Amino acid sequence: MPRMTKDQTYQKLRRAVVEEAVEKGFAGTGVAGVVNRAKVSAGTIYVHFENKDEMLRRVYLELKAEFHDRVTEPRGEPDTRTMIHGMWRAMFDFVREDPKAFLFLEFGNAAGILTPEQKAITDGYARDIADLLQRGVDDGTLAPLDSGLLSLLLVAPALQLARGAALAGRPITDDIVEQTFERVWLSIANS
Repeated sequence: MPRMTKDQTYQKLRRAVVEEAVEKGFAGTGVAGVVNRAKVSAGTIYVHFENKDEMLRRVYLELKAEFHDRVTEPRGEPDTRTMIHGMWRAMFDFVREDPKAFLFLEFGNAAGILTPEQKAITDGYARDIADLLQRGVDDGTLAPLDSGLLSLLLVAPALQLARGAALAGRPITDDIVEQTFERVWLSIANS
C-alpha cells in the first residue's frame, strides 16, 4: 500500500478532529481520540499540530474560511433575492456535503476556542455576511430587521437539518431545502 502524503495525512487528521469533536464536544476531544480515529501513530499528530488547542483552532479556522468563501460567492448577483437564495443554496451544499463540519463550526463557535486575533478574523466573516444582508434591507428586499436576526433566521434551519443529517442519517433533499427557503423568505422579506 502506498504511503500517504503529508497532505493526505493532514486531511485524515482533520476529518478525525471534526468527527471526534462532533461526537464528544470540544472539551471532550483529545489528541488520543483523534489519533485512534485517524488510525495514525501518536507522533504523527504533532507533525501537523502543536497541541489539542491549536488542532481545534486550526481546523475550525480552515472550515470557517471555506464556509465563508462558499456562502459569499453569490455576492456579485445584482438582484438581492437571487443573491440571498444563492447564499442559502451554498450554505446547504456545504451542509449536505459535510453535515459534521457544519456542526463542528457551530460547536466551535459556542466553545469560544479562538485567540483574540483569530476571533477578529471570524468576526470579519460575520461582518461581511451582515453587510450583504444589510444590502437587502437598504434596497427594500428584506424586512428592516437587525442583520444578526436575519442571519439567525437563515442559519437556524440549516443547523437543525445538519443535526438530523449528521446524527440521525436523515438526508437533506433539494425539496426540503427549497421548501425551507420559501418559508424562511416569508419571515425575512419586506412584504
